[in-house]
Amino acid sequence: MNNLYRFSPIKDAKTLEDALFYTAKELEKLSEKLIGEKLPIVSLKLFPHYPDEYDYLFSLISKIGPKSKYTSQTSFYVDVDRKVNEYQIKLLGLRIVDPYRMQVGCGDYEVDKFQEFRSRHVSLPFVRDIIKYPNMLEIWHPDFDVLGYIIPHLK
Repeated sequence: MNNLYRFSPIKDAKTLEDALFYTAKELEKLSEKLIGEKLPIVSLKLFPHYPDEYDYLFSLISKIGPKSKYTSQTSFYVDVDRKVNEYQIKLLGLRIVDPYRMQVGCGDYEVDKFQEFRSRHVSLPFVRDIIKYPNMLEIWHPDFDVLGYIIPHLK
């Protein structure tokens, strides 16, 4: 396998932890660069790039916590309550293998007064509405290999 991705293929628990800590750190930098502040990160999701990597990560992550109600056709989540860097993470996730997701992963930032926040920031470069999910903004930048999603507080 070529080493096209920063962490993939993840083949051990230490590399999984390294990828989670890296994703959180890069999400912090991304929000500071684009929004001008450190937004609170509440979820982390990794993007495996190989089917066997997905299977391995699924087996590891499914042992960390119970399956979350936020699991969908494209993403598996477990409920957790753990610190990653300085953030209290509520969800850990894993996306299905997707050839269009070259990034290491993504995360959700929780904000108060989402609609007010949205109206102040949606016109910024690298910030976009997610049509399918009206209470979500995506932030991205070509210098980062993570994606961020701004959401109202999780319930």
